[in-house]
Amino acid sequence: MMHGLMSAPFVYSNPQERYLNRDNISVVLAELKETLLGDNRIVCNLSASGLTLDCVSVLPAQLKPLKHVYALDLSLNRIRATWQQLLPVVKSFLDGNVVQYLDLSMNYLPALQTLQEDTHLLKSYRSFGERLSFGLDGNPLTGNEELDHWIKAGRRFKQEAYGYQYSVYEQ
Repeated sequence: MMHGLMSAPFVYSNPQERYLNRDNISVVLAELKETLLGDNRIVCNLSASGLTLDCVSVLPAQLKPLKHVYALDLSLNRIRATWQQLLPVVKSFLDGNVVQYLDLSMNYLPALQTLQEDTHLLKSYRSFGERLSFGLDGNPLTGNEELDHWIKAGRRFKQEAYGYQYSVYEQ
C-alpha cells in the first residue's frame, strides 16, 4: 500500500482531457514544450487520452527533441497490440532514450502470462528492467519471479514518476 509521496518531478497532464489522435497530438506537444522549465524533469501524463498504437508509434520522434521528458504515462488508453506489434514502439521510447520510464498499464494488450510462451519476446521486454511498467503496482509480491518483476516495475514507475513510496511490507 502506498503511504506517502517522495519528491516528484513536475507532471504535465493533458489539461483539457482531450481524446488524442494524430491530428491533435501536436497541440499537446506544443503545450508540453511550453511547460518545460530549464533542466527540470517532466513527467508527461497522457493516461486516459484515447491514444491508439498508431498515434503512440509517432510519439518517440516528436518527444525526443524535448529532452526533459523523464517518464511517460500511457496507461488507460486504447492501445491495441500484440506483444510483437508493441515491441518496436517500446524500444523506440526506451532504447532511444526518449524517456527513462514508460507505463503502458490498462491498455488492450495480451495477458502478461502469454509473454512466457515466447522466450525471445520475454527476454526483449525484460531487458528494459524496471523502466517498463504494465501496472500491477498495487499487488503484493507473490514469490513468482516473473510476476514479481512486473509488480516491481509498476511500483518503480509510480515512485519515479509520481513520488509514491511503498511500505517495507510491500517491497
